[in-house]
Amino acid sequence: MLLLLHVVLIFPLKDIKRSLANLEGLNKKNMPSFLIISIVGILACVVLDLWQRFLFLFFKIPPSNWAMVGRWLLLFLKSMLWVQRDLSEQSPVKNELYIGWGFHYAVAILYALLFFFLSKEGVVTLSLRDGVVFGIISVIVPWFFFMPAMGAGIFANKTPNPILACVLALIAHTIFGGTLGAFFNVFYYQT
Repeated sequence: MLLLLHVVLIFPLKDIKRSLANLEGLNKKNMPSFLIISIVGILACVVLDLWQRFLFLFFKIPPSNWAMVGRWLLLFLKSMLWVQRDLSEQSPVKNELYIGWGFHYAVAILYALLFFFLSKEGVVTLSLRDGVVFGIISVIVPWFFFMPAMGAGIFANKTPNPILACVLALIAHTIFGGTLGAFFNVFYYQT
């Protein structure tokens, strides 16, 4: 992710525009769906990560700690206990940061896959509006699964500021979902 941010900051804007223009011809007729789904999931995840960087730069709200997520995943795979208490007091695990980042992007692709399949079933359309709704609904995952799994409790009730944690999760998932819908719309409904 940091490499991607460095590339975006180093390359001139015209080169980025040219690269994006080359993507315009990609659609479901000439590109496998899973590749598009993966690209959309990754792009939406990049937008989410940029949002977290914005919050940190301007409001000093720290971004997600992907090392802790990697540690949680590795400890879960080792112990098969999905709730890890005192995760920050556990010894660091080799490559936890890389594993955390990889898990973060893998989950983003899975969300994109779910959104795409819901569109195929007629539950949602590949649109910004339905993406926002999907994002809002998807916040149940961190509130009821991931926050408790990381030892923060349901609705982050074991953290110093649970309301802030929950609101940030809601905003992040809303941005992510809206971005999913918008990117799917670009890739699948080009005129």
